[in-house]
Amino acid sequence: MKSDNFPIAASVALAVGILQTILLLYVDAYIAAYSPVPIWLASHVFTSSFLLSLLFIYDWLISILLCLPAAYILCKLRPRKLFVYLILAVVPSFLWQHRLVFIEPARFSNFMAFDSVLCALFMLPAATAIVRFAQRRRNV
Repeated sequence: MKSDNFPIAASVALAVGILQTILLLYVDAYIAAYSPVPIWLASHVFTSSFLLSLLFIYDWLISILLCLPAAYILCKLRPRKLFVYLILAVVPSFLWQHRLVFIEPARFSNFMAFDSVLCALFMLPAATAIVRFAQRRRNV
């Protein structure tokens, strides 16, 4: 799928980012409602800060696993312009998910809002790095 036409590849990256955001929003809500892991962690962990750290790592790993198909598609577009495609895939979804922060900047005083910003910005690039590493290992 290595496209020589940049507008087509850029629109594919934008569409992949939007579809990935929609998928993550629905699947994260389903996982939060039906996964037994947070309940198990809450019953076995004694401190709340350690519990929040473990839940952050759990959410991060699940989100990266869900981002792997989108990362694979982005890696197949054109590897030389991967950074541009990542920006096109991440920035619109980030702006959509955090649009209320621009209206009410006081939300950034809460650490949990900063936590969601990190997840929104770095899930797809982390998954892309994993896919690129796996592709390089396969080619060696």
